[in-house]
Amino acid sequence: MKGINILNMTAGMAAVLLSVTLFSCSSDVPYEHTDYSTTDNICFGISDSGNGTRAAAANEAITTDRYVLRSSESSDTLCVRAVVSDGIGKAAAKHATRASMQTTMYDQFNVVAQLKKSDGNIAPRYYMNEVATKQGVVWQPSSSIYYWPDNGSLRFLAWAPLDAELDESPVKPSEDVNKTTIKYTVPAELSKQRDLVAAATGYNASPAGGVCAPVSLQFKHLCTAVVVKTGATMAPGTIKSVTVTNVRNSGTYDMLRSAWTLNDATTSYTVSPNMATGSTTAEGTKLNADDATFMLLPQTLGADSKLEVMFHDNISGRDRLLTASLNGAEWPMGKTVTYRLSITPEYELEFTSEPQVQDAHYVIYPIKIKVDPGLTGGWRLKSTSPKVTLRKNLTELEEVGYWIEEDRGTQTIEGTESGDITVYAFLEENVTNAERDVVLELSPKGFPSATPAKFTIRQLCPSWNADGLGCERIEGKKYQWGFLWGDNMKMVYTVPGWILKKWWVEIVLTWFNDYGKYITVDRDSWSTSFRVTIDFNKIPSPNVAKSPTDGKKNSSELYNFNGISDVSALIKRLENWGGTTNQTFPLNPTEFAVRAAVMKNKFNKEVQTSAGETIERPILKSENLVWYLPAKEEITAIVDNEYPLQGNYWTSTASDISEDDENAYKYILNSGASLEKRTTLLNVRAVRKRP
Repeated sequence: MKGINILNMTAGMAAVLLSVTLFSCSSDVPYEHTDYSTTDNICFGISDSGNGTRAAAANEAITTDRYVLRSSESSDTLCVRAVVSDGIGKAAAKHATRASMQTTMYDQFNVVAQLKKSDGNIAPRYYMNEVATKQGVVWQPSSSIYYWPDNGSLRFLAWAPLDAELDESPVKPSEDVNKTTIKYTVPAELSKQRDLVAAATGYNASPAGGVCAPVSLQFKHLCTAVVVKTGATMAPGTIKSVTVTNVRNSGTYDMLRSAWTLNDATTSYTVSPNMATGSTTAEGTKLNADDATFMLLPQTLGADSKLEVMFHDNISGRDRLLTASLNGAEWPMGKTVTYRLSITPEYELEFTSEPQVQDAHYVIYPIKIKVDPGLTGGWRLKSTSPKVTLRKNLTELEEVGYWIEEDRGTQTIEGTESGDITVYAFLEENVTNAERDVVLELSPKGFPSATPAKFTIRQLCPSWNADGLGCERIEGKKYQWGFLWGDNMKMVYTVPGWILKKWWVEIVLTWFNDYGKYITVDRDSWSTSFRVTIDFNKIPSPNVAKSPTDGKKNSSELYNFNGISDVSALIKRLENWGGTTNQTFPLNPTEFAVRAAVMKNKFNKEVQTSAGETIERPILKSENLVWYLPAKEEITAIVDNEYPLQGNYWTSTASDISEDDENAYKYILNSGASLEKRTTLLNVRAVRKRP
């Protein structure tokens, strides 16, 4: 028996219903017919209201319990981790998203309509007692055409599947217009257990204007799917059977309240996979197949409830019954509970980021991992290559994009943190002729024999031309060429006065004393704050970067011009100190094409320390300036067939027209270089020469 998944449509459902409004009320023509009339016949649309409160991340699997199965005859144990995931069927797959859920619903369902007359009394017979059958995107009553009543309103109750062996329903054993419940006893035979769904509406009056949309039925899954899977490590042997004991198996579901009332009687359910296990058994192998999934009633298990596994041990040649109490375990309605068996304690320790190809230059790559709060002993993350090192956090300089040699981390890091964690991989440039794959291995420190989770970082190499000039491959955001200051480009940061007591504030501010006095500090003796003014209008237009062939020279001149590249780090520090600015600009003067290219290099840092506090400054050594923005004649030599150039690109060459301080050279693919206003946003490709 297959589980059902019903997509939560909300806005999407509204669009679907609107699209069928004109033909869903057709009285006497087939559904597929195109010559519609607008009458009042009743049909149904399907959506999913969900079951209970969803996890913060849709469909996230959450570990709820851990157990140890023990044998009364020996010291044998088997570890179990209970995982609850949102939805039933494919919707319960770990890390699935709502968008990936299947959208199928049963092709047929039972539906009744209760008529409340205009005087408020309930009609003694159901207005509708039907099987609704799917026709296109709606479900139509199978045996008759039903119209909305002229007077009164209708409430609909629906349930499925048709072959569910219900003890009672609104029409079983006889039609009862006052009944809004179903009674159900879970069959002992697993193949007969069903994924029950039900829906109920309030009272709906006849649609105005004679045009009716499908009645929206929000079905809910009524049961809990219980699945048993292998975990990370299995002993050599055979899992002969798995049993859940003393489970309440019958009750009454109220469709109006969306709630179960269970009876006290209990029973046990068994699946017998006779599945051989060993060191090669794939993690996550399902023991109870799709046609034998436990589909049981939602409940809190009692003191007598147990999980029992009959395991044949190949080493001893004996059968062992391993048991663990499930007392207090929660089986939520409409969700999947997965029991994962392993000879070692189960835990969640995994990469949650999807690998993304990285470029050839120096890269800081954030990667997300998930660590089980129940993991004992902490975790270890290892890089298999010294070309990729690791850190658990970023420094202030790294946060603004500097790749700092001294802070690149180590090949192995460890931690005891849990939950969702971001770690950082520092990639050296790859200046070979081939892509580079580096594997990261994530493992629990407390279980040295555990198989580590793996994450492969693929780093491209430059696209080299015949003359040994290589370019980066992956283009990011577009940049201005820069150095074109408009009117009133003045930023005034107001910073809390107590910051002045920090010794390093004065040091930071003195770094900019030689830059044409466009950065000033105003200290009022009476004020509780001070002001840092960055007046870009006082920066002279750079009479540099004129070379048509030497992009490295151009890039060095522009990057180092009047300390403009350091201002971005200063702004970051002012904001970290609690500073607020009087204005922002549409284009950040500190973000420009040459800087974007130069930031692909590795930097060093200058450190000053006093009284246990440190302040750091990025330093780009001349020998480390290897990635740069090409000059206007260099860029024409770039060749990249795999990641081809597209559109317009900045070069590092300024205008060669006398007194032209507004333009620089851009490169148009297949058209050559031409002048462009410096504030235009264009693509950037950094290049470097083969070592």
